[in-house]
Amino acid sequence: MVLKNLSIRKKLIFSMLLICLVPFSIGIVYIKGETEKWLYQNSIIQTETILKQVARHVDESILVAMKDLISMLVLDENILNVDSRINNYTEFAPENYTYTDTISEQKIAYLFKSVVDTHNIVAFVAYGTEFGGYIEYPKFNPNSPYDPRVRDWYKNALTNDILVSEPYETKVSKELVVSINKKVIKDNHTIGVISLTIRLKDIMTEVSSVIIGDTGYVSIVSPNNIIINSPKNPDWVLKNMHEVTNNQFLDYSKFDNQSFEGYLNGSDKVFTLYISPISGWKFVSIVDKSDILKQSHSLSGLLFIISILIALIVIVFVFIVSSYITKPILTLSQIIKKMASFNFDDYEHSTIDQFSKNNDEIGEISNALGGMQLNFIELKNSLDHMDEEIKSIKIEETSIKRLNLSKDNPFIGIANSINGLLDKVSSYLETIRKYNEEISVKNDMLIASEEELIAQLDEINTQQIKINFLAAHDPLTDLPNRRSFHSRLSDTITKKTSGAVILLDMDNFKSINDTLGHIFGDKILQIVAAKLTATSQENIFISRFGGDEFLILFEMLTSGNDLDAYVKSLFDIFTPPIVIENNEIQVEFSMGISRFPDDSTSFEQIIMNADLALYHVKNSGKNHFAYFNQQMAMHLKHKLEIQSILQFALDSNGFKLVYQPQVSLKTGKIMGYEALLRLQNHNISPAEFIPIAEENGLIMPIGRKVTFMVIEQIASWLNSGLKPKPIAINFSVIQINDLKYKNFLFETLAQFNVPPELIQIEITEHIFLENKSSAISFMDALRQKGIKIAVDDFGAEYSSLSYLATLPIDTLKFDREMNLKLLNHENAEVMEKLIAFVHSLNLKIVAEGIEEQSHVQMLSLSNCDEVQGYYFSKPVDANEVEAINDYQYTI
Repeated sequence: MVLKNLSIRKKLIFSMLLICLVPFSIGIVYIKGETEKWLYQNSIIQTETILKQVARHVDESILVAMKDLISMLVLDENILNVDSRINNYTEFAPENYTYTDTISEQKIAYLFKSVVDTHNIVAFVAYGTEFGGYIEYPKFNPNSPYDPRVRDWYKNALTNDILVSEPYETKVSKELVVSINKKVIKDNHTIGVISLTIRLKDIMTEVSSVIIGDTGYVSIVSPNNIIINSPKNPDWVLKNMHEVTNNQFLDYSKFDNQSFEGYLNGSDKVFTLYISPISGWKFVSIVDKSDILKQSHSLSGLLFIISILIALIVIVFVFIVSSYITKPILTLSQIIKKMASFNFDDYEHSTIDQFSKNNDEIGEISNALGGMQLNFIELKNSLDHMDEEIKSIKIEETSIKRLNLSKDNPFIGIANSINGLLDKVSSYLETIRKYNEEISVKNDMLIASEEELIAQLDEINTQQIKINFLAAHDPLTDLPNRRSFHSRLSDTITKKTSGAVILLDMDNFKSINDTLGHIFGDKILQIVAAKLTATSQENIFISRFGGDEFLILFEMLTSGNDLDAYVKSLFDIFTPPIVIENNEIQVEFSMGISRFPDDSTSFEQIIMNADLALYHVKNSGKNHFAYFNQQMAMHLKHKLEIQSILQFALDSNGFKLVYQPQVSLKTGKIMGYEALLRLQNHNISPAEFIPIAEENGLIMPIGRKVTFMVIEQIASWLNSGLKPKPIAINFSVIQINDLKYKNFLFETLAQFNVPPELIQIEITEHIFLENKSSAISFMDALRQKGIKIAVDDFGAEYSSLSYLATLPIDTLKFDREMNLKLLNHENAEVMEKLIAFVHSLNLKIVAEGIEEQSHVQMLSLSNCDEVQGYYFSKPVDANEVEAINDYQYTI
């Protein structure tokens, strides 16, 4: 009875509150709370994991690796045996200080250079000794006194095994760095401190790239709360954390491996702290609290499903309840529909009357509907008349017909309103017609502009595609370039895949360019690239390294000999000659191969290993291949040591000259000497160090050094009253590239007032074979000054007699091996005829390497001019020349 006396509205509201809102609200609040709690904890766990990974990466990249490096440095023999005479800046004054480059300091500086060159994060290396000496690489350039022993890095290292400094900014380059310092102990006594200064920029960039969620980042704070990295606030770096945060986190260190909430930069944050057990650095993640909570939005889907289920339950329940409440309303609604359609004839009065006695809204509606009957009948009659009038109107006509009703019609006001509306519609239609014409014209213009814009965009897209292609490919061959190869190899190494890098270099390509031109050479490179590309497969990546070098990445698919087979197939495809413009070119090449991960997992080291293997092939005859091994690395190390010895000898007068006599076979007198170069403090053969000097370019300053020493010695002999004989100076084929050597030679002769006739330049055939025109011009200029020219080691290699008559030379020196072959030949006339032919060209002959009396006699009978060898004399020092200069040997 209580529900029956309530209004329908109140009945429905009561039902919805009872069935839906109460349980729905409780469920939503509970689910949302539990989900946010779970998401919050899960986010904290993930953040802690990321922090530990970042800390481990930083520790391994900087501290662990650098501690191992500095531990190795303090045990180095050069560090332990440092000379107490190294440069000391404790009383430095620019006006009277003289820098002394000791051997010990040079060796340590070279050691430090190798550390800086091979470790990109090392900014510089320093060594302070107990005597106040100081070495730094790059070279230390003080402007005031400097005593390392009073510096904090030195003093603090004395009380610690390995000391890591607080971060600081370098004065010159403004780089963010830390230093790792370790004392040097020899015989249980501290003799100094080594300091490695480490750049933090690259590793901090990597840390800054770590993003947690949408807003989170990682900051690093030192044990003394100095900020090392702050991606969102870079101006905080090197400031105390309590200063920039207004002491909000005074006791935050107690939250190690925990999270806490705080307020920073105007918003609520969630902080997670992890302190590295190795470095003591504090790694702090800072994430907006809203970023963590927003994940709870995923709850909406679940809540939506719950809402649908509850709504279905409500609908069923309301349908059952409302069937009782709304049944009278539905009945009355049918009557109202009939009235709305102006159908007043077929509804029953009894239906309305049966509800009119109700005391609720249904009863009121029934009484009201009964009163509406007469009004609707009257309205229907009027509307029928108006309907006929409206149907006669045609809007598409220019003149719109008007609705005409009699003055007594009760809807005359509606008719006037309709007529006013029709007038406005007519006016609006006319305006719309005009606007439509303008829009049509502008639309045509827009279509034309759009077509032009689309064409421009297509052209831009085409250019962008071309630019992207050029950025990753070689423009000549369309092969991937070095950057693409670096990316592919790095990805392959990351996948832990085994394979090899093949460095392919074409043999004698320079001669092709020199003889046929660079355009022809480019065509050959394009054909070679096409042939190599034809071998490309899923596991074979071809790229151009530069010049005539190509890099091939070979990924191992099986454990068999696929790599060997592929390498041999490369030689097969280039066996037929390449034909270009009726020229047949036989392409030959050498290959160096480095395997990974067996040889290395470093990109740079793998390429270096392949280059070492290629160098081995080039020195072993070319047109072959070789796999990298440790012997090659040892060979390179030995070469670098010799190169260092040569450079040191150049800088410290470490060379000396010995002189071997050239004896006349007619008179037995010494006619001249050959100056031979030796190292004063090393027992290294010239046959070993001269090729290395030629390879790295040191032969040019060495050649000038020898020339200066010879001329200076001749001047010394002249001043002492000795009548010197001509001295022969060896001239390397590489020295032809020293374009100012000729002027240097002439100027040095003039400086010491030495006659040019006392100098003879000994060359090899290679000079004429590789640089014939420039070599002939060079030799002509020397001969015009009175300097003699000799061809050394004739018969050692090419030895073409046909070109001797065309060369500007005076003497031909027979190679020792050729002498032995001809002198031991069963036909003794061979040597005699050869000498007669050379004499016919007006050339003097000197036979080298003669050690036996029988050979001297045979050469004498064959009319050889002079002999040089151990039979008469070994090379002697300059002071011994005075004793033998006028000696006459017995022939």
